[in-house]
Amino acid sequence: MSIGCVVLASGESVRFGTNKLLTDFCGQPLLGWLLDMLPKTLHSVVVTRSEAVRDLAQAKGYRCLLHQLPEVRDTIRLGLSALPNTDGCLFCVGDQPLLTRETVEKVMAAYREHPEKIVRAAYDKREGNPALFPPDLYGELSSLNEGEAGVTVIRRHHDRVFTVQVADENELTDADTPETLAALEALKCGTKKE
Repeated sequence: MSIGCVVLASGESVRFGTNKLLTDFCGQPLLGWLLDMLPKTLHSVVVTRSEAVRDLAQAKGYRCLLHQLPEVRDTIRLGLSALPNTDGCLFCVGDQPLLTRETVEKVMAAYREHPEKIVRAAYDKREGNPALFPPDLYGELSSLNEGEAGVTVIRRHHDRVFTVQVADENELTDADTPETLAALEALKCGTKKE
C-alpha cells in the first residue's frame, strides 16, 4: 500500500507573531522535529509559502512545493496534486513537536486494516492530527470552498472516522503561541525559555 503524506507548512503563524515553524525548539527549528520523525516509507511533500521552510525541508531530503496562495485549502489541493497514485494520504501539521513516530505508524497500521476509513489520532474523545484519508475523498479535499479545510470533509463523513488513541494528549497540541511552545519544550527537553 502506497501512502502519501502532505506536510501543511503554509500557515502565517498569526497568533505566534513570527514563522513558528522556524522557531528554535530544543536546538533545531520546530518543523525539523516532524521532518525527522516521519517514517521514510511515506511518499511525502512539504507545502509552504516560506523559502526558509522550503530550504529546511530540502536539506532534510523532502520534496517541497513553494506557493503564494492564501488558504489552507490551497495547501491541501497542491499537496494532493503532487502525490498521484497513492492508496491514502496522511496530512500532518508542522507545529506538533510531541507527536511521535509510534503514533504515526499506528495511524498508518490502522488505515491498512481499515482503508475505507478516515483514520485520526485522538486522546479520549479529542480528535486531532495527523489524519489519513482514503482516495475516494481526494476530490472533496481538492475542491474545498473558501475558508474550509480538511476538518470540513471529516465532519461531512464523521461516520467513517476511525480513531487511534495516543498515550499523551500533548502529542495533539499545536504550538500556536510562544507560551504553548515553551510549555511543550519543557516537556520534551526539560528546558524552559526565558
